[in-house]
Amino acid sequence: MVQSVNRYRAPQDVTRQVRLSQQIADQQALVGGESRIARPSNDPKAWLEASNISRFQGDEAAWVNNLGRADTRANQAEASLNTIVSGLIRTRELLLLANTGTISPTDPEVLALEVEGINSDFNDALGQRDNFGGQLFGTGPAIRIPMGDARFVVAAPNLDEVQANIDIGGGATSSLGQIMADTAAAIRDADPTTGPATRGAQIAALDGAIDRMTQLLTRQGVVKGSIEFAREELKQSNLALASRRSELVDANVAEALTRLQTLLTNLQATQAVYAKISQQSLLDYLR
Repeated sequence: MVQSVNRYRAPQDVTRQVRLSQQIADQQALVGGESRIARPSNDPKAWLEASNISRFQGDEAAWVNNLGRADTRANQAEASLNTIVSGLIRTRELLLLANTGTISPTDPEVLALEVEGINSDFNDALGQRDNFGGQLFGTGPAIRIPMGDARFVVAAPNLDEVQANIDIGGGATSSLGQIMADTAAAIRDADPTTGPATRGAQIAALDGAIDRMTQLLTRQGVVKGSIEFAREELKQSNLALASRRSELVDANVAEALTRLQTLLTNLQATQAVYAKISQQSLLDYLR
């Protein structure tokens, strides 16, 4: 019986050619831009780390968006509080002017109307909405905006912090709206006996309101500083994560090209040897 020459060909050479061809295909894919760990089997440990990095980057992108919202709210709150401080200072000036005793009989009403107009501006400032449709100065607990793992920021005070329980002296408290209403009434008080004393008490009340707004503005400065610090931290973290992910995922094209050339040379050599062997007959093997 005549037996096939293929029986005597070296199977290891065939296997080697297949393996080299696969390695060449892998290197060509890397040169073409494919990820070095396109599949978990390429490098399970690196693939897992890259997956975790992608998750961290997604979390950080959400936190950056939150910081943008927090920054917007903080700026709006700061602008509103500045408006209130300016209005309170102007109200104090009007009260002092009414208390000089040198104004005409019609002036107190004009001054009181201006105070009421300022109070109306306060109501508008306290009732405004933020750019996202919510109340800037909300009722109840202040809104805590996430900006990291277990890190939150309160971008704007709630309504009660701004307008309620303001120290007006003597251990008493009042609301911002009531202070403004009492100031307008004190300006209208033309009684030479009670008027000066009433207006003097309102100066203390206005000073208490100004102190409250000043404290809130100071806190807003701290809040904006915290937001900026967190934003910078996330920026640096994003750069570090992107760099590490690139190390894990991106192919070194120069290295891949060198490896590809070496593999092609090895494949050509293997094919040449195999071709020479395949040309031999059974008689050549029996010699």
